[in-house]
Amino acid sequence: MMAAIFITYAAIIWLVFDKLRLIRLSLPLALALAAVGPVFAFYVIVSMNNFHPSSADARAFQRVVQVVPHITAPGRVRDVVAQPNAPMKKGDVIFAIDPEQFQFDVKRLEAALAAAEQTVPQLKSSLDQAAAAVEKANVQLKLANEDFERQSELFEKKVVAQATLDRAERNLEAAKQAVAGAQAAEDRARLAYQSNIGSENTAVAQVRQQLAQAKYNVEESTVRAPCDGYVTNIQLVPGAVVSAAASVLPFVCDRDERNRGVVVATFMQGPYLQIHPGDYAEVVFPMYPGRVFPGKVLTTIDLASEGQLSASGLFPGANVPGTARFAVRIKLDDADKLRLPAGAQGNAAVYTGNVQIAGIIRMALMRITSWTNYLFFSA
Repeated sequence: MMAAIFITYAAIIWLVFDKLRLIRLSLPLALALAAVGPVFAFYVIVSMNNFHPSSADARAFQRVVQVVPHITAPGRVRDVVAQPNAPMKKGDVIFAIDPEQFQFDVKRLEAALAAAEQTVPQLKSSLDQAAAAVEKANVQLKLANEDFERQSELFEKKVVAQATLDRAERNLEAAKQAVAGAQAAEDRARLAYQSNIGSENTAVAQVRQQLAQAKYNVEESTVRAPCDGYVTNIQLVPGAVVSAAASVLPFVCDRDERNRGVVVATFMQGPYLQIHPGDYAEVVFPMYPGRVFPGKVLTTIDLASEGQLSASGLFPGANVPGTARFAVRIKLDDADKLRLPAGAQGNAAVYTGNVQIAGIIRMALMRITSWTNYLFFSA
């Protein structure tokens, strides 16, 4: 850049003082021009770098979804419908997993659900039976208590022997224990019958949830396109076993209107602060030599990977100073007419409106960069 400015400056001096002879070159003027040149070059470079920054890291991105089967158990691929790089609509079938094993689970759990629903009346009957047992035990306790009181009165009158009173007392204790056992059995039966989630028995709800999961596996055994786009790098074949543990293929989503013609460029920290949404920008790509694509800054992203803290048991490490770069999203004006593959890299420049002469020189350098792309076109 410095060399280009000096060459341009020298060419202007040669044109004015030697070729066209518009001004006579004297020694004081030559010394002044020699002193002004470096100062002017330094001023222009500083102004360009701060107010009209450029980036050699401008890229076109595209959203890629890693397709992972949403099944809870491994399954065997039955059919692969999608073709490599063939356009697909959202919801189109990519591949199908054999659903037979999941259908077996559905039938088994449907039977289990019917059995669980039948246990609810049985639990009600057990509760009624336990309540009747408690009532019967209370009647027996009442009779045993009356017999004990009667035998106590007879013993005091010395009508019955001590053994008779002892037997009545043992019967009373046994009746009390029977009541306690019957009440415990009733409590257990009541807990089993009244164990509900909302208004449904917990055992029924649990089986119903398992059945819903089995039906979900059947539905998800057909893997569909998550968006409009295409599948690439299809290595999946019928007979392969897949699970929810890993991605099986990438799905490239088409760019929507908001992301069509959007390029992301990264800038150093100082110049980045001068960039604001709406600033005029230009991008050149080696794949389009001789062309400069105008655009505008959509958004600035005040975040770099060096500024992210992840939860861990370690102290944050110190990053190397000055390495952080911040991203700027640029929307190109010719987005609808431009074929821009994902991953295409180029140069970008943003013009903030300050020091216009530096901006003009930056524009000239961008066009020189675009023209030099012809030299590397074959590469």
